[in-house]
Amino acid sequence: MSVPQRDDQVRTPIFNALPVAVLILAIAMVGVALVTTVLPETGRWIFAACLVIGGPAGMALPAQPLGHIAPLVLHVFIHFGWFHLVMNLAVLIGAGRAAGLALGGGPKGMAGFFVFFFVCSIAGAALEVLLPHDQIVQMGGASTGVSGLIAAAGWVRGGYRGMLSLTLPWIGFNVVIALTGMVLPIPISWAGHIGGAVAGALVFPLVLAVFGEGRARRFSA
Repeated sequence: MSVPQRDDQVRTPIFNALPVAVLILAIAMVGVALVTTVLPETGRWIFAACLVIGGPAGMALPAQPLGHIAPLVLHVFIHFGWFHLVMNLAVLIGAGRAAGLALGGGPKGMAGFFVFFFVCSIAGAALEVLLPHDQIVQMGGASTGVSGLIAAAGWVRGGYRGMLSLTLPWIGFNVVIALTGMVLPIPISWAGHIGGAVAGALVFPLVLAVFGEGRARRFSA
């Protein structure tokens, strides 16, 4: 006799499987951290090439090995210390697992995951650069992309309401950081976080509709 599959049984894989796309990103980030630790000279070149740099309007920005456009994508692979990396990996693995399994583990789903992650990363980095600054600022880290994954995980959990339940508190937290920074500067890219989260909330339903693979789409219900 067959037993009907309950909703909690359908959702269980979110918590015990790691999508390949998430694993690839995590390995790449850890690998870059190891290289920059073991090979300082190479590490300095990597940081120079990957840092997102912004500044006052009209100010000439420092030259970068790969120009100023490539860092909009590459900044996710560099981190300011192991604690910074571990924090981002924790969110990548937790929220990314939900988003990755909702999209599916095949080539199409993996492509959708990478498209989504880097669209959020670019959006967060672009907002950081476009905001007015009174001095040169530098940004690195995967928090732009993982902020988008927070929104995606909320969608997986409960559609638009689930998305808002995770995204709004995260945006609110970063607004508090921004306001606090007016009095006491805090070295956290609140704009990058907000940009990534807003992009994630807007883009994930579309990415899921375009790239979602069959059964995995039930995670969004």
